[in-house]
Amino acid sequence: MTAAQQGEDDDSHQRRSMPHQHQQHRRVLKLGRLLLKILILSIGISQIIIAERALRHPTSSFSTSIGRNESSIATLSSNFYSQQSLSAKDGDEKKKKKAQKATDAIVYLAQFSKVHSTYGAQQDIENNTLSGDSKLSKSLDLLYSNYVNNFPNNVHVIIFYVAEEGEPTAEVMEDLQLTNRPQLQLLPLNSTYWSLPYGLQKRDSFFWNRPMYSIGYRHMMRWFAILIWPYLTDLGYTHVMRLDDDSYIHSEIKYNLFDFMRDNNKVYGFRQPVIEDAVGLGWDSMVDSFLHVYKDATTQEQIDDFKKDRRISFYNNFFIADISFFMRPPASIFLNVIDRSNLIYTQRTGDLVIHSTVVRLLVSPDKIHWFRDFSYQHMTLCTNPKCGYGVVNGCPQNGGLSRGVGTYTDEEWNAITLDLQQTIKYDKKVVVLSVDKPVRECLWLLRRMTFIGARDVSNCLRRKERCYPFLKQFLSSNEIAESTKFIPS
Repeated sequence: MTAAQQGEDDDSHQRRSMPHQHQQHRRVLKLGRLLLKILILSIGISQIIIAERALRHPTSSFSTSIGRNESSIATLSSNFYSQQSLSAKDGDEKKKKKAQKATDAIVYLAQFSKVHSTYGAQQDIENNTLSGDSKLSKSLDLLYSNYVNNFPNNVHVIIFYVAEEGEPTAEVMEDLQLTNRPQLQLLPLNSTYWSLPYGLQKRDSFFWNRPMYSIGYRHMMRWFAILIWPYLTDLGYTHVMRLDDDSYIHSEIKYNLFDFMRDNNKVYGFRQPVIEDAVGLGWDSMVDSFLHVYKDATTQEQIDDFKKDRRISFYNNFFIADISFFMRPPASIFLNVIDRSNLIYTQRTGDLVIHSTVVRLLVSPDKIHWFRDFSYQHMTLCTNPKCGYGVVNGCPQNGGLSRGVGTYTDEEWNAITLDLQQTIKYDKKVVVLSVDKPVRECLWLLRRMTFIGARDVSNCLRRKERCYPFLKQFLSSNEIAESTKFIPS
C-alpha cells in the first residue's frame, strides 16, 4: 500500500470515527439557523440581534460562575416565562380573570401571621401585637378612599398570600372583602412561585449572606423581581402597581395613575428614591458581564450614567410598571441571568436592587416617572439585631413619610410630622435607656419640609447629596429652579 493510499484510508477512518457530539453540534447549528429564520418572521429586531449573538458565541460564559453559556441563556430566555405555569386550580382562576376587562392590577403580598418570618412580632404604641391583616386593612382603607373609589371599575386589587407564611381565616377574608372594597380578590401562591430554585437546599441557608433574613423573605424578593411578570401576564394584566401591607397613601389621587403611564409612554414609576448599598457579593461583576455580552441591550450613555453611582435606587414598595417591558428582551434575558445566578438567595440581593438596575440600564429616563403629587408612607423601624450603622434601636431604618407636592400647608405638615415623631419617641417596645432617661435621637434630626423618616431616603432627597444629579432629570425646569420645595438642601 502506498503512502498516499494509507493517508486516504486514515482520513476515511477519521471521518467514520468522528465523535457523535460533533454531528449533534452540526444538527444543532442547522436547527438554530432554522429557528432564527422563524424568529425573523415573528419577533422584533431587538430580539433577533440578541438571538444572533447567542448563536455566534455558543461557548461564552459569564464571569460570575453562573455556569450557563450564552446559548443556554438565550434559549431559556425565550421560554422561561412560559415555564412558570400555574396549577390546574390556578388555571381556572386565569380564565375568570381574562374574561374581565380590567388590565390594571394593584397587588399586595400579605402575611397574615402575627410573627413576621424575618421581623418577628410587631407591636403598636400600646404594645399590642399587630397582625398582618390589621396593617393591611389600614392600607386598604387609605387606598380605596384616596384612589380606587375614584376609579372603581378600572382596576383590580389582588392580595396574594402563601399559606405557610400565614393563611387568612374566614373571618379575616370576610373583613377584607367588604362591600366598600370592589374588585378585591385574595389569591394563594403555590409552590411554583414559592420554593427554592433548582440546585439550592434549605440546609444551605445557614451559609447565605445576612442569614437573619428568612427563606420566605427571599422568596418574596424573587416574586417581586422575577416571577410576578409572567404570572400577571398570564392573567391578562398589562400594568401593575405594588403596595406593601404597611404602605399608606395619605392624600387623594384624582387621576388614573395607569392611564397616566399609558398616555405618557412611561414604563416605570416610583415614589421614593433611596441609596441601597447592600447589593451582595458578585452583583456588580454579573451586571458588568451582562453588559459586556449584550452590548446592544442599552446605550453607552445609560451605562456611563449608571456607573457614576450604581447605588441610586427606587424604593419599590411602591412602583407602577408596564409588565410587557419585563417580559421581552433585553429585560427578560437580564432577569433570567439574575435568577439563575441565585444571588437573590445566596447574597440577599433584593428586588429593590434588581428593579433599579434593570430599569436604570434598559429604560430611557424619559420613560421613568417620579410621582411626587401624593403623600406616601412606608417606614420600617429597626429592631435588634437588624439596626444599621448609626441607627438607634426603634428609630426608622428604612423609608418614611413623603409629603405630596401641594397636599398640605406647612402648618399641617408640621403637625403631622410632630405627631409621628412623638408616637415613635415614646413607643414602649423600643425605648432606649440612657444613664438618666429614655432617649430617642432619631426622627427630629431627619424631619424636613418634604420628608420624615430614615436616612436612606432622607439623604437621597438632599440637593447636595449624591442622588440629586440623577433625580434632576425627572424635574421640570421650573422645579429645578425651585427644587428646595422638592429636594431639601
